[in-house]
Amino acid sequence: MTKTEDNDDGTQQSEFEREASRGENSLVREFGHFLLENKKWWLVPLISSLLLLGLISLLAAGGAAPFIYTLF
Repeated sequence: MTKTEDNDDGTQQSEFEREASRGENSLVREFGHFLLENKKWWLVPLISSLLLLGLISLLAAGGAAPFIYTLF
């Protein structure tokens, strides 16, 4: 059974309707809530390393490639 509460204008609203009326979250915030609620902490290093690898490949494809190659 869903819980109902009175609105400011006197109408009742279910929990589903309250959640639906809230604004949308960004992808990063939604992913953060997913990690907190489901305790999937092992995903953090995986996602961060993939993002770092993507950033390095983007920089290597541009004009900064000669400077990146000298670092390694």
